[in-house]
Amino acid sequence: MSDSLDKKVGQRFIFGVNNENVADIINLIKNAYIGGVILYKKNYNNYQEMLSVINRLKDANKNNDIPLFIAIDQEGGIVNRLPKEFHPLKNITDVSKASNDLVVDYANVIGKILNKSGINMNFGPVLDIYNNSKSKALLKRCFYGDASNVGKLGNEYIRTLNNNGVIAVGKHFPGHGISSLDSHFFVPYTFNYKEVIKKHILPFNEVMSDADAIMIGHIAIFKLTRLLPASMSNDFLSKYLKNKFNGLMITDEINMLKHSIIYRFFYLNKILKSVNDIILIKINNENEGYKIINKYKKMILKSNIERQKLDIMYERIKEIKGKYKINDNLVLDGINIDEINLEIDKINDCEHNER
Repeated sequence: MSDSLDKKVGQRFIFGVNNENVADIINLIKNAYIGGVILYKKNYNNYQEMLSVINRLKDANKNNDIPLFIAIDQEGGIVNRLPKEFHPLKNITDVSKASNDLVVDYANVIGKILNKSGINMNFGPVLDIYNNSKSKALLKRCFYGDASNVGKLGNEYIRTLNNNGVIAVGKHFPGHGISSLDSHFFVPYTFNYKEVIKKHILPFNEVMSDADAIMIGHIAIFKLTRLLPASMSNDFLSKYLKNKFNGLMITDEINMLKHSIIYRFFYLNKILKSVNDIILIKINNENEGYKIINKYKKMILKSNIERQKLDIMYERIKEIKGKYKINDNLVLDGINIDEINLEIDKINDCEHNER
């Protein structure tokens, strides 16, 4: 017996709830079979609350035979989603400047915390190439060095996180380092498409054999994506990623696109018809979630092509969840915070001498 259309549709979405109460997302888990949830720091005040939230999400999914992705944006440095009990990790730029081995330790600490806390997907590492004169939004979030070094360190980081049972999601394909604009407020655009292909896309090419997921950025590239951001450009994504990558393609949070008038009236249709396996979206309440899911379902019912695309995406999502043995078992004790903080302090205390 084949799985229902509702289940296939729901698995394509990872939702985040934009408030302190995750109750708005519980019904979406129970009734719409959504594929996962992204946690934000505003969803909890301390570690015990974080574990409680994760357990509530897992419990809501207990009658679904496909487990949840529980995802987070835990880069370290300025992008820190862990509760206050954890000592903050220094930024990855300085850590990677000091030592390749330290990058592995860094990823290992993050992997252990997330795995022991019931989180199975991390939106990191950043594989963008930092440019001091342009990419201010990426300040201290990128690996130190050129495209080759970013790819090498990205591989080390991804393998380490994956070995801890956490799916690493390299981001933001094909690289935001070429633009000075922050995609949280504008859709970055570049005319220098040759530099994107010759330089910024290289770290992503380097990690494709190790990564099981890559996040697609909202950057538009002249001649390659036209006026569309990469996340909407099926021709671009098919040529430069999908046709040579076997893992999951996940959009960056799509409500970021609402800041652009150009995409305001058609961005959702474009995203829903994109070749991305998973759509990441922040909602304010469950009604927003149902509205998006129902819109996509109607689209599927009208198009055999979209239905065929969904079937392939659905199987890929199930395959990755099976590979990592993801489950909805409740988190009992979490991690020993005092012990892990000693490991964090050891990383932070290392001398960061330039190589």
